[in-house]
Parts: sequence; structure tokens; C-alpha cells
Amino acid sequence: MRWLVYLYPKTWKERYGNELTDILKQTDTSFKTIIDLLIGIIDAWHMELKERNAYGYRISQVLVVVAVINLFIVLKLKPLGEVIEVEIAATIAVLIAMASLFLAAVALVVSIFKFGRDGLTLKPKLSKAALGLMGSYAVFMVTFLVLIN
Repeated sequence: MRWLVYLYPKTWKERYGNELTDILKQTDTSFKTIIDLLIGIIDAWHMELKERNAYGYRISQVLVVVAVINLFIVLKLKPLGEVIEVEIAATIAVLIAMASLFLAAVALVVSIFKFGRDGLTLKPKLSKAALGLMGSYAVFMVTFLVLIN
């Protein structure tokens, strides 16, 4: 029955695996125990996947907001000079772009050192963060280029 512990997500096993194994050593094998473990496995995976989706959802919300702001700037619904100080906004956009490029490079290098070849894939969260930061770099550079023209 201890083999069921290996069906839990890795993060869950790291935190609770030893405790559950100790409890299973002390309990009798029964149908109810196996059903409880299976329900626990489903619940743990549900929580794990929900956390992963929430992270991606937050990133997508930020990118949508930035894209809408860029859309308003590009379409020039109002004359740009009335809405913002163009020079200040362009300076801020390029500073944010450079900072996000630097952070993306750092995150990617750390991911490569920490995970080896897998650091270049999208499996580690650091690689996903680096990709998101590179995307924000692109968005803010486009904003900068639109503002200076």
C-alpha cells in the first residue's frame, strides 16, 4: 500500500511523503484506506495543476493589459501629447524593457545551471519566467518605438 504514496505529485511527496508512509505502516490495509488514498491523490494533483494554471493565467492577464495599453497608444484615440508626456513614457518604457531583458537573461542562466539541459525547455518555472520576461521586453520595446515615432 506504500506504493500509492509515489502517485502523489513530487512537491506533495517532498513535504508529506515520509509522514504518510509512517502512518501507513501503522494502519491496516483496508478498502476504505485505499479509497481514501486514491481520493487524496486526485485532490493533490488537482491542487498542483490549479496552481500551475493560476500562474499562467496571471501572466496572461498582465500581457493582455499591456497589449491593450499599446493598442490605445498605437490607435491614437487621443493625441498622444494630451494623454502622457511622450519623453517620460518612452524613457520609462525603455528602462522597464532593459530591466526585464536583464532579469530574463539571469533567470535563464540560473535555470540552465540549476537544471542542466532541461533548463532550456519550458519544464522549469525559471525557464517559463525567463520567457515571460522576454515577452515583456518585446512589448515594452515596441511601446518605446511607437512613442519615439
